[in-house]
Amino acid sequence: MTNNGDRVGQGRAQGDGFDPLRVPVEGNLRDYLTDADESMADEAAARAELGKYVRTYLDDGAGVLVLAGLPADRDSGERAVSRATSLIGAPLPQNREGTLVREVKDRGMSISQRGRTRYSDSRLGGDLHTDGAEAALPAPDVFTLFCVRQSEWGGALQCLHVRDVERALEPGVVRTLREPFHFDRRGDQQPGEAPTTTKPVLFTQRGRPAITYLRSYIDQGHDHPDVPPLTVRQRTALDALDALIGSSSALLTGKLREGELALFDNLALLHGRTEFRDEPDHTRLLLRTWIRRTIEAS
Repeated sequence: MTNNGDRVGQGRAQGDGFDPLRVPVEGNLRDYLTDADESMADEAAARAELGKYVRTYLDDGAGVLVLAGLPADRDSGERAVSRATSLIGAPLPQNREGTLVREVKDRGMSISQRGRTRYSDSRLGGDLHTDGAEAALPAPDVFTLFCVRQSEWGGALQCLHVRDVERALEPGVVRTLREPFHFDRRGDQQPGEAPTTTKPVLFTQRGRPAITYLRSYIDQGHDHPDVPPLTVRQRTALDALDALIGSSSALLTGKLREGELALFDNLALLHGRTEFRDEPDHTRLLLRTWIRRTIEAS
């Protein structure tokens, strides 16, 4: 397996945990994702093809699908990620401004900062989480990442499935994680709204076990005035979850290549990345959407 903290030698693709999840984009699906004139492609055929992959890789598999071999420039990437989103559901806004396609890149920030800083604004690693952890339920069903430019150092993605989480935790810990916690809203609330949202870490959505998590958002949520501090039982349960995340042999690690579009089951997967480092003339850039699914789970 590739050591994802090392430099990618001479731009050569190296094997990693995403290899069994990579699907070359061909035929009607490729035409729909790449043609400048959307009307020239067969949308129904593309939807059927992508739906088959989603059910195989997201619903019945690891929760990850990587569509490989697309043009890697930014405009083509935004076209591909937006059209893939439309094939499986409706795009969801990622902030109060209504952003539908968000750039994931190092903005020199850290989630330890208060305010509107998000995990995706930094280059730091660890902190496995789900997207939309700062928002109320229902959570985004799926999120996408299109790789426009990849870092030469670091930036591998890490994923842990909720089934492996629930299987490994003690029943008492699971029961506690099904109770409400306060998550910090990251300043994304509307005027007059509370600075936290209350929800469990483990829950059910679309009839399936689901998880929503980012530990620092919970710690900061319970730090707000008028919000009760975490109880010993709650803190113990969160510590047990963090210990599992840090030691699980079920962790899936892979690094997206430029021109790859990945779809992730946001209800089933905790995800994070290894720390990365940009070069002055080559900065890591991914494009992200959040999706409410209309393609039904199998």
